[in-house]
Amino acid sequence: MSLPTSFFDTNSRVTFVLRCATEFGQRVRVIGNDARLGGWDPRRGVELTTSAGAWPSWRVSVDLPAGRKVEYKYVVQQGTPNVLPGDEDLVAVSPDGPGMASGPIGTDNAGSVSEDTMDSIMKWEQFEDNRTLTTRSGQMIVNDGEFGKWNDTDEGRVKCFLTPDEGFGDSIESLVIVLYRLPIIAKRDATTGTWSFKWDDDALYLTSTGLRKGLEQLKVAPLWVGILNSDDEVPRQEREGVADRLLEEFNCVPVFIPHDTLKHFYQGFCKGTLWPLFHMVSSATDHTEHTTRFDDRLWRVYMNVNRMFRDKVVEVYDGDRTLIWVHDYHLMLLPQALRSRLSGVKIGFFLHIPWPSSEVYRVLPWRNELLKGMLSATLLGFHLFDYARHFLSACVRLLNLEHEANRGSLGLEYDGRHVMLRVSHIGVDPERFSEGLSAPTLTDRVAEFKERFANCTVLGAVDDLDLIKGIALKLMGFQRYLDSAPKMRGRVVLVQVAIPKAARVKKSVRNEIRELVAAINNKHGDGSGRRPVWYLEESISFESRLALYSIMDALVVTPIRDGLNLIPYEYIVSTSEGKGQLVLSEFTGCSRALSSAERVNPWDLEKLCSVLDRVVQKAIAAAPEVELKRRADKAYVSAHSSQQWAQSFLHDLKEASEPAQVVVKVGPLAGLPGVLTYDEFTLLNRSAVLSAYKAAKRRLFLFDYDGTLTSITDQSSQMAHAWARPSEAVAANLDTLSKDPLNDVYIMSGRKTEVLEAGLNNSPTIGIAAEHGFFYRKKNSKEWNKLLEDADLSWMELALRIMLMYTDRTDGSYVEQKKAGLVWHYLDADREFGSWQAKEMRDHLESLLSPFSVQVVTGYGWLQVRMAAMNKGVMVETILRDMPEPPDFVLCCGDDRTDEDMFAYLDTHLDPSVKQFTCTVGVKPSHARYYLHSSNEVGALLETLVTGSYPRGVRPRMARGASISLADLVPDDEGSSSTPSLPQRTNGPRTSASGQKRRGLASSLPSQ
Repeated sequence: MSLPTSFFDTNSRVTFVLRCATEFGQRVRVIGNDARLGGWDPRRGVELTTSAGAWPSWRVSVDLPAGRKVEYKYVVQQGTPNVLPGDEDLVAVSPDGPGMASGPIGTDNAGSVSEDTMDSIMKWEQFEDNRTLTTRSGQMIVNDGEFGKWNDTDEGRVKCFLTPDEGFGDSIESLVIVLYRLPIIAKRDATTGTWSFKWDDDALYLTSTGLRKGLEQLKVAPLWVGILNSDDEVPRQEREGVADRLLEEFNCVPVFIPHDTLKHFYQGFCKGTLWPLFHMVSSATDHTEHTTRFDDRLWRVYMNVNRMFRDKVVEVYDGDRTLIWVHDYHLMLLPQALRSRLSGVKIGFFLHIPWPSSEVYRVLPWRNELLKGMLSATLLGFHLFDYARHFLSACVRLLNLEHEANRGSLGLEYDGRHVMLRVSHIGVDPERFSEGLSAPTLTDRVAEFKERFANCTVLGAVDDLDLIKGIALKLMGFQRYLDSAPKMRGRVVLVQVAIPKAARVKKSVRNEIRELVAAINNKHGDGSGRRPVWYLEESISFESRLALYSIMDALVVTPIRDGLNLIPYEYIVSTSEGKGQLVLSEFTGCSRALSSAERVNPWDLEKLCSVLDRVVQKAIAAAPEVELKRRADKAYVSAHSSQQWAQSFLHDLKEASEPAQVVVKVGPLAGLPGVLTYDEFTLLNRSAVLSAYKAAKRRLFLFDYDGTLTSITDQSSQMAHAWARPSEAVAANLDTLSKDPLNDVYIMSGRKTEVLEAGLNNSPTIGIAAEHGFFYRKKNSKEWNKLLEDADLSWMELALRIMLMYTDRTDGSYVEQKKAGLVWHYLDADREFGSWQAKEMRDHLESLLSPFSVQVVTGYGWLQVRMAAMNKGVMVETILRDMPEPPDFVLCCGDDRTDEDMFAYLDTHLDPSVKQFTCTVGVKPSHARYYLHSSNEVGALLETLVTGSYPRGVRPRMARGASISLADLVPDDEGSSSTPSLPQRTNGPRTSASGQKRRGLASSLPSQ
């Protein structure tokens, strides 16, 4: 469904929408001055389409040149009826528009056909002026209203949006990327004094290769600005020659800074002040136990280095159409410095480390200066919403600014400008690892590792030797695991690589790790040279990293605070089949993106110990789910590469504008619902259900699937939606109920047909309504029917593009594509940010898709676009109509907003004599009459109905009301044996004490 990147450089995809009630057999065409609209020749005009479900709305999509003024009109073409209305999807079956006379269409619209003949078969719109449209690159929807009524001045007639994969074409003449160190390795021969240079593939946090490839795909050759990565300082007399070579061979511009200055800048201020503060590991006292002080001299060095970078960027800046992309905390003042010299330039800034909470950040003496420096950028990038939220909080508290949200993007108004915020986690370059794994030299290295760790489950990790990486906590957890599992001695090994960084290695941290390693090996080693911990305190080559990844059964990464950690991404794309388990600290940036990971709090050693045991057992048992999860994570990592990250960020930067924009304010309390009450909302009484069930002669069961028959957890929503199935007991009880000739059992779900069939063990006696009834299968039938035969699904391409744009900006979210609908899942995203994005997406979709007969609905962790005439309520109506006789017992259970259509329909359409039990899962406002607490209680209810008694030798004891739940079950020897009676209820809409009708879930929630 996607178009080539280059398409939208020169074209516009225009969707014309018109309401025209023509007569049977007539067709509608759009005719205009562009050749693709027929060049005013009615016979070559573009025919619009409709269907029985969409009529009298007609539409067609046409590719037109971008940047042109198009004039056009619609005509109704007379024809000979040859089909009945509704027989075909794409024929003109609509009825009669006003009679038309030819208007001032401009050129030669008669052709070789006589004017009288043309007038007899074509009816033109009769207003004097032509309709007009100025096309622009991207996609446009033009809602022209009624046939024959000119509406060019109507607000909202034309809606435009750009595709998220739009290329740059000729709109960018140049790009300047500014980072502390150039992605170049420079070495000087001590004997000859000659310099050698090569690309540093591990620069910019291991993403240099992928970033360069992404820019190549965009056909953008960036100019790189930064210091030279060399241990040798470039002599003054050699600087010009070195600069010329770097510019000619690598398109790099070096910033020459004395090494003494760099030492104060990098190790002094960047690593000594900003790094610990931003990772929230700074202390109130220093190593001498004196109060921590901030050094003004280091701050002045930091300012001076940023000015030196500014001067170099200004020197190479070559025009208004140049974008500037600044990277990381070393250059936080640079955007403001550039703004003072280059008015109107678009500057992007991406922070690759965490942003601390405002309470921690505010202790910095130069806190406002750094904030203002960053706010001078056009677009700010953060890895996680947590970091963006902390940044916004600092802006609110320290600069009294208000943050905003618009079309999926956060933003601030600062100094008369609109500053956008973007949340997106950087990725790796999968191709680099694929090529490395196929290198012939890797085989020997892998064989060496396999021989060394033969017959062992290998846990591994590659970390910097730094306090924040939590290596000591990892070792403590592993030690506790070995203490609790003595039988695993000699069968499991932890390979820990600790890469020392000169600016961050503390002697106390190094000594603690070495002592822990020695203690574990002394206690749990077998004396034959096999030790449980292999500790390598050294840099490791790319090849050795790949070899280690390929033999590791699981990666264990336990930082106590981490902004960017791509090691899990590297491991996922490098590990071999059957391996690939992940144990990730919940404080690392990618833990939510990789949904199969076991997330742990590294400070919770007991939990870490149990997780390690579970991972080892799965590795030993070769659990099939390990490979399934590895494939899912590998697909995610491959799709979210560093190339895609760079292209997406630059797309947003290109489209951003410098003038302030009017956006929708989203405060921290905006949109929260009021106090919700539960009048006449009762816990389901299972004994009453059982009593009514036994007395009934015809029974109907309607069950939602996810969250009702299956359990959906808060974590790993993508995995849960992919593989969640009812338990064996629930599936067996459903099958038993469905085989009773007095019962009709239907599963009502938004899932696809194949997922539901597999989840229900292909039981032929269970009726299924998939995709909210778009497809349904009756009891004892293998044939799938459609609820809407003439459905117009042309809106799906537009909606998918919008959803993918928001997915790209919301880590942990994904789009589920169905045959008749789309669902955006964000349960694994940051909750607050995901909710914000869902609200913005809903407004965006409803505005864009207003010409179509679709509905946007939301639920817990998801947003769905579906046909307006297709919901579970309509499906219930179909089921009741097809039943041989009306039921006298109905049990309907569901857990989310889509189930409210079922509850509302049953509440208003069933005869009052029917024993009706509509039940929502979870305590919340609903059209349902009853509730159960969880899917486990739904399973217990099914077992009660099948067995005729309460499960596990227990029976209900009455709580304070007239209801029971699973929590109220007590042993048989307690209490009396009397059965509680069903509270008296009436059918029809319930009313509150004030006499007002009680509102259900859909109406109780705030409008979005």
